[in-house]
Amino acid sequence: MKTFFTSSLLLLAGYLLAPAAQAQQLYTNGSFTTGTTSISGVVAPAGFTWSEVQNNTGVTTISNTNAGYTATKSSNYTLADNFVVPSGVSWTINNLAFFAYQSGYTGTTSPFTELYVRIWRGSPAVTGSTVVYGDLTTNRYAGAVSTNSYRIFNSLYPTASAPTTSRLIWKVRATLSPAPVLPAGTYWVEWTSATAGSLSHFYVPVTTVGARQTVGANALQYVPTSGTWTPTIDAGNPDAAPDVTVDFPFLINDATITATTAVATAGAGLRVGPVPTAQDVQLEFAQPRSASSLTLTDMQGRQVWTGIAPARSLAVTVPMTRLAAGIYTLSVSSAEGIERVRVVKY
Repeated sequence: MKTFFTSSLLLLAGYLLAPAAQAQQLYTNGSFTTGTTSISGVVAPAGFTWSEVQNNTGVTTISNTNAGYTATKSSNYTLADNFVVPSGVSWTINNLAFFAYQSGYTGTTSPFTELYVRIWRGSPAVTGSTVVYGDLTTNRYAGAVSTNSYRIFNSLYPTASAPTTSRLIWKVRATLSPAPVLPAGTYWVEWTSATAGSLSHFYVPVTTVGARQTVGANALQYVPTSGTWTPTIDAGNPDAAPDVTVDFPFLINDATITATTAVATAGAGLRVGPVPTAQDVQLEFAQPRSASSLTLTDMQGRQVWTGIAPARSLAVTVPMTRLAAGIYTLSVSSAEGIERVRVVKY
């Protein structure tokens, strides 16, 4: 049987992998726009979309009220949201991108001039969390580009209203230099910014069609007047509407995944290779076993492939070639137990 395993690429689960790194867009925390091009009979300008503040599906008497949230350097307001570096890898992050607008700005070039970033290990609202990268004094602004989308208020409640082009959303980028290397763990990115003339500007929350919030939304805002971190809340309209928490879309770009370990929870009965990979991988069993169910999931826990390894199989091909770059978990379930192996696709 032809084998794809060498000591320089992969040892059995639980042992060290030789580092292998590939640059890519590594992470997105959600979308700021639903892609809508017509609201209340008003069509967006050619090539543009509306990013509409949402109401719950089928509930036209309740809507969100916040088009954006302040993260302004001049008043010391900052925002923070979390991401997770999975076990078995480290991330080297070269730049980040956030999404914001300045009300009434009609210029064709970005109004932003400054962007400050810190990365925390753990939530900044929790005692014991520490800043592992950055500060709020070093300007890391790398430029901004138009997203060709306008932030607009809900067009159904309290009355239907025509959208306007007064809130152009910009993709605001930060360069991290020297680039931080983050081992597995939960991190929070904190940011604040300034525009020409230090005018007020706002960051757009994650926006999902027909939903006032996304599952697990937990972003934070630092309030300098109280010196505390508080959840970013949309209180809703009318006043009787329930409060909801929000998240913020951000991108981790031009980043590198470095594999450090492969993890199998039920021992070292599996081998997968080549790892990291740009193509399909081969799953090999150390010894014959009963029929196995195979499941491949992405970083968000979504199933991207399922398969069956017949009883007494010694090898199965797992299709990876057409999958997006990222980190996947291959789960193998049989009468002998469940084993999991981390696979890095570049």
